[in-house]
Amino acid sequence: MFVSINGQDAMAESVSQTRTQEERKAESERRILRAAVELFAKQGYLKTTLIEVGKAAGYTGGLVSHRFGSKEGLLNAVIENSTKRFMEDQLRPAIEGEHISSAEASLKNYISTYFDEVYVRESHIRALYVIMGESLGSVPDVRPKIAQLNRQMRNRIAEIVSNGIEMGEFHQNVDPQAAAVLIVGLLRGVVMQYLADARAFKRDEILPLLQASAIAGLK
Repeated sequence: MFVSINGQDAMAESVSQTRTQEERKAESERRILRAAVELFAKQGYLKTTLIEVGKAAGYTGGLVSHRFGSKEGLLNAVIENSTKRFMEDQLRPAIEGEHISSAEASLKNYISTYFDEVYVRESHIRALYVIMGESLGSVPDVRPKIAQLNRQMRNRIAEIVSNGIEMGEFHQNVDPQAAAVLIVGLLRGVVMQYLADARAFKRDEILPLLQASAIAGLK
């Protein structure tokens, strides 16, 4: 009996140590991703090194490489982490569910949720836009990731527009994918202006106009 109790204690201690290691790993990854976002936002992906990311996070460049494999692996993790948080944690609850009364309401919520991300997580959005700019020139290898992100955005909007057409809210001749291209372009353009000159923006005045402009093209 005594041996059994000691065995259980040893097992519990082992589980506790393993859990602590997992927690430390998760914390280091969060800090590294946060540091990468800040550096990408300030100086871009091309000029940022793993050593700089590690130092900013309080670790070594070797640990960054160990956690993410390469600089490209780190970039993929930054984009995937930001995309998941927005698409799943923020956007999905805002545009789906019984509390959404119409496709128009869903689209308005999409736009407001995207716009709010700029204020809530400006460094993440700024990093993304810097990376998007680099993907068009100095870092073409990043372009497929940005294209995939844009497709995800367009597909969600196209789905909302399709539902609106089926329910008779939007004109039946509207092409959902074409509408999605224009709406994403509208959002991207407005946010880019904000990132360049935030002082010129008044959210409560711009957001209703942004929503109205998107909806008007679907009627």
